[in-house]
Amino acid sequence: MSAISAKTLKDFCKGKKRAFDKIYHAYSPGMYAIALRYMKDEDEAKDVLQNSFIKLYNSRDKFDPSGSIGAYIKRITINTALDELRKKKKFEPIENNLILSEDEVDFEIEENNKQSYEQLLGFIQDLPDGYRTVFNLFVFENLKHTEIAEYLDISVNTSKSQLMKAKRMLKEKLSSLVNAERA
Repeated sequence: MSAISAKTLKDFCKGKKRAFDKIYHAYSPGMYAIALRYMKDEDEAKDVLQNSFIKLYNSRDKFDPSGSIGAYIKRITINTALDELRKKKKFEPIENNLILSEDEVDFEIEENNKQSYEQLLGFIQDLPDGYRTVFNLFVFENLKHTEIAEYLDISVNTSKSQLMKAKRMLKEKLSSLVNAERA
């Protein structure tokens, strides 16, 4: 990702297309990767990416050119993905009181068993929508369960439960893959 100059950011805020194009080309690959983590398939991720940049352009007057354009676009992209999941009613976490401790599901990939980004992304995309959403917010966005609960309008216990179930499913998929490779 190339650095965006202060002049380009100021021009973007004024609505200049060339500045917007520079920002799009610099940030769209990274934002697409984020959208792909939240959505089940490439077409949905492309829609989220497109809608995110439309929202970015439409909210350019709210952006402070002295701030981080990358963080601003990332927040818009995540919010757009979550809005899309809500709109399609894809995020419906199962409310329950089952809380697993962090120790019960240790999600680590040993150094000698690292899988490619594409395989791991595929495993994440295969998670149920609620699991995938909470997993992404916790692991990639570093949000705490209280923040996730507030953000998604769910209980803290549901956030914890969804994360533990996501980790358990991912661990099972990775274990199956490792066992298949050894066979």
